[in-house]
Amino acid sequence: MAFDILITIFFTAIVQSIFGTGVLLFGTPILLILGYNFQYALIILLPTSILINFFQLKNNFNKIDIQFYKRLFLFSIPLIILFLYFTNSNSIRINLFVGIFLVIIALKENILSINRLMKLLIKYEHLYLMIMGIIHGITNLGGALLSGIVFSKDLSKESKRATIAICYLTFAIFQITTLIIIFNNNNFLNKLNFIYWILGPVIFFIVEKYIYFRINEKNYIDYSNFFLFVMGLILIIKN
Repeated sequence: MAFDILITIFFTAIVQSIFGTGVLLFGTPILLILGYNFQYALIILLPTSILINFFQLKNNFNKIDIQFYKRLFLFSIPLIILFLYFTNSNSIRINLFVGIFLVIIALKENILSINRLMKLLIKYEHLYLMIMGIIHGITNLGGALLSGIVFSKDLSKESKRATIAICYLTFAIFQITTLIIIFNNNNFLNKLNFIYWILGPVIFFIVEKYIYFRINEKNYIDYSNFFLFVMGLILIIKN
């Protein structure tokens, strides 16, 4: 059990408990910066993410945007599997990919050209979902694009979180399945990792009770963009 991993899960689980994404989006670059490799980060973070999303969906299945979820399943999931396989089968510099992508996402609200590109991609939803699948397979950070497109839809706060949660949960399930079947990686079953997994749901129940209904969405977006930018720069410089 590593203290730095516990702290990482503690803070990222708070974010995911509120918005449906966070453990993979923030946890991946943090663990990479701390010196853990990409596949180990997946082993630690994926089960935690799945458990949080499961409890978010437990009583909210009727609030999911089913049509969007069907399109995501069709256009994103196959590419996540394909590019996760490619990433783990070839020696590519994951940190650099992650860093560049984080900086781009962080600047989307401040640089007009990036903002226009994101809005243009959202209009062509099938293309957007395919790009999201590729990015998530390579970097584990498709949650940023997922949040972007779902938050752009005219849905209630609860529907947005439920839709993001079911999509994020599906991402994680197929990533774990790919690692176990294709790469014969059974480290998910290591009992030493259970404490990391349990921490996520514990944080969720606390946040759900005391924080979720009071959160200011605008402040979250501003803070998360700054955080993404700093994490991205650190990863790029580290390379």
